[in-house]
Amino acid sequence: MTYSSILTLMDGSQAAVQRARIAATLAARFDARLTGAFPQPPLPLSAWDEPVYWGMPPVIPPAVPPEILAAHTRRTEAQGEEARLAFEAAAAAAGCRSDWLVLASDMGEGVVELMRRTDLTVLPPGRLPTVGHAGAAAADLALASGGPALILPDRVADPAPGRRVVVAWNGSREAARAVRDAWPFLSAAEAVQVVVIAPSDTDGPDSRLQRWFEEHGCTVEVVVVREADAAAADVLRRQIESFGADLIVMGLYGHSRLRETVLGGVSRNLLGDPPVAMLVSH
Repeated sequence: MTYSSILTLMDGSQAAVQRARIAATLAARFDARLTGAFPQPPLPLSAWDEPVYWGMPPVIPPAVPPEILAAHTRRTEAQGEEARLAFEAAAAAAGCRSDWLVLASDMGEGVVELMRRTDLTVLPPGRLPTVGHAGAAAADLALASGGPALILPDRVADPAPGRRVVVAWNGSREAARAVRDAWPFLSAAEAVQVVVIAPSDTDGPDSRLQRWFEEHGCTVEVVVVREADAAAADVLRRQIESFGADLIVMGLYGHSRLRETVLGGVSRNLLGDPPVAMLVSH
C-alpha cells in the first residue's frame, strides 16, 4: 500500500509554505501526485466584516459597498497567486508531480469533497482561516473527510516526518483505522513503538498486535503503560519524547465529541498543542 495522491491546503501564510515543502517531500517519497488547493475566502457578509468598519457602534450592519467587494477580490487574487507560486516552488524543489486548484469560497464543502478524493491531506493543527467565515478546524475537516490527515505543527521542520513513529493503541475502531491508513509511513519507518495504555489488571503485551505490524515489515516495540485513561495524553507525550519520535499515529476522537469537549480527551489535548506531526484518522 502507498499513497497515490496527497493534498495540501494553502492560505498564504508562511506555515502553509512549510507544509507545502513537507507535503512535496512526501509526494516524492511515495511517488504520489501532489495537489495544492487555495480555498478562496468567502465574501464579507456585511461591511463590518472588513477592517475599515471595525469599531463602529452596534447598529444594523451596513451593506457591503462595491468598493469593499472589489478590494476583497483584489486581496483574494493576490493571496491566491502568492500561494500558487510558493506551492509550485515547493513541488519543483522536491521533483514531484503536482497540480494546482482554486476552490470557490464556501463553508468547507468543497474542501471536504476534495479530501474525500485524496489518499492523504496535509493540514495545520488549528483553524484554516480561508475556509468559511469563521475558519474551519482541521480536526473537523479530517472527521468529515473519512480519510487520514497529517497534522503538521508550525514548528515541524524538514525533513518530512516518519523516521521514528509512535502508535497510540487502545484497540478501538478508530485506532485500527488509523494504523491501516498509516501503513505507508509505518512500513518505511526506521522504528515503530506501539504504546498501549492499560489498567493495572490488563494482560501483558499483545503478541498478535506485534505480529500484525511485523507482517507489514515494521520493526516494532509494543510498550504497555499502566495508567488511567485520564493520563493518556501525558503518557503519549512522554513516550514521544523518550523514543525520539517525529510522528504519532492515532485514531481521532475515539470517544464521542461531546465527551471530548466536556472532559478533554487525548485527541483534544494533542491537537491543541501537537508535540510532533500527527497522522490521524476516524
